[in-house]
Amino acid sequence: MRLNMFAYILAARAVYALMWFYLAPLLPAMIQDFSVPPSESGLMPAFFIIGAAAAQIPASWIGSKIGDIRTAGLGLFTLGIGSSLVATSPNWWTALAFRAISGVGAGLFFSTAGAALVALRPRSAGSALGWYNASFNIGAFAGYYWGYAAHLLGWRAAALAPALLAVAMSAPLIKEPGLRSSASLSWRAAKLGLASFPIWGAAYAANSLTATWLHFYRGVPASAAGAISSATMASGLLGGMLGSIYDRVRNKRAVPFYSAFLTAVAMAALPLAPAEISPLLVFSYGLGYTVYITSIYAMGAKLGNPSAALAVINVIDMSLGMGFSYVFSYTMELNPAIPWAILSALALISATATLRGAD
Repeated sequence: MRLNMFAYILAARAVYALMWFYLAPLLPAMIQDFSVPPSESGLMPAFFIIGAAAAQIPASWIGSKIGDIRTAGLGLFTLGIGSSLVATSPNWWTALAFRAISGVGAGLFFSTAGAALVALRPRSAGSALGWYNASFNIGAFAGYYWGYAAHLLGWRAAALAPALLAVAMSAPLIKEPGLRSSASLSWRAAKLGLASFPIWGAAYAANSLTATWLHFYRGVPASAAGAISSATMASGLLGGMLGSIYDRVRNKRAVPFYSAFLTAVAMAALPLAPAEISPLLVFSYGLGYTVYITSIYAMGAKLGNPSAALAVINVIDMSLGMGFSYVFSYTMELNPAIPWAILSALALISATATLRGAD
């Protein structure tokens, strides 16, 4: 029986997403174990993005040579190996270096796996990429609960288990031939990246550090803080399933504008609202962001080579947006409300830029 490659890529995407955010609830234990201040926590997601951004454009070229699915498998394998090394790190800076290696694997996977899905469902790019983002949120949702695994096993064992799963799941993808795309770069997608990087950086900072913020500044236990943060992924699952909206509406620009506006409002309200309201606000900004980025990816996929277009969008998002994680962790020590005001402003910038410049 032949493997359903569309479904398997979605499953691999969920494991890939788990590897993005499973360290978020482990960060408090890691920084205590390595004796570093909370202000340094933003370096962990930043180093991951450095590796991922560096691999985006090479991933498109490698996919043109050995196939998009096979390149995605190579990325998942690298992601798993790098993450297993994080679990064995003797100090903070070694862990950061290994996290960057994990990021390289993530960069190899993202655009090639997305392009493969578009190739398998060429008439419904918005729907295919919506499911791609929904699968991401399934895995990331599990990642936010990984604090409970760390509570039982310790952060090192909790970090190792998903890494081994990623390595195991990479094998069928690496064996899969075909689905090669051209190596040409879709530079027309650059303006989509320039429009989306502020909200991308805002969402990545929030997704990576909300659990740490809730733990240190709202007094929420680390495991429970991770659970609250997971609300963004529950809503993101819904947002991904709504990807077909982009395929149906006539005014394409309205979709990213209103979704980014929702994200901005929810982020601005988070530090001002009672702690009991936090899950609803986290749910809201996760929903808005996922609808936004799905529409951006669908726009890019129609600009020629989907792998190259997604790579260009993502490398701009990562290169220009990754620094906001460190801005978040630094400013939260100055005043816990400041980082959320910054993230809200970033989302509004993307809303305006997309409305003015999206095709």
